[in-house]
Amino acid sequence: RVLQDRNYVRMEQRRFVPEDRGRLVTEFLSQFFKRYVEYDFTASLEEQLDSISDNQVDWHDVLTQFWTDFKAAVGETSELTITHVLDALDEGLAQHFFKPTEENPNPRKCTSCEDGRLGLKLGKFGAFIGCSNYPECKVTKQLKSDGDDGGAEFSDGPKTVGTDPVTSKPVYVCKGPYGFY
Repeated sequence: RVLQDRNYVRMEQRRFVPEDRGRLVTEFLSQFFKRYVEYDFTASLEEQLDSISDNQVDWHDVLTQFWTDFKAAVGETSELTITHVLDALDEGLAQHFFKPTEENPNPRKCTSCEDGRLGLKLGKFGAFIGCSNYPECKVTKQLKSDGDDGGAEFSDGPKTVGTDPVTSKPVYVCKGPYGFY
């Protein structure tokens, strides 16, 4: 239930389906902590836990070994830069976020400036899609799931809701950190 409440997965037909947030975390772990998401590691850990419950192995020894190995794995990532991590996630999730279609054979092409490349970025409110020509081109797209496993839909940001009768300028509805405004 916690994974659903935190928008890592959603339940469809009694099956967990990953949300974009869950895909990002899974890809990060697969790229930088591969050992801990492999089937053999999980199976081995279950066997060790069974041995602990049968009093065949001391739980202190199992935890000591786990934390020693895990600390070393974390140490191996200490030199990573945000750019390196984002590039790896961007590449690993390209088929999900930038799935080519007949209508859009080049989904990474910026729809605004036409010569920028859309890619995964990180801001203070989390991951989003942005143009490589920032700050000249300010196209950003928030990630959201499209309800199937075949790619992601994007929200193009502010929506025009009308025109100000006094200034004749467009009026937008936007979403900020505290909701819509």
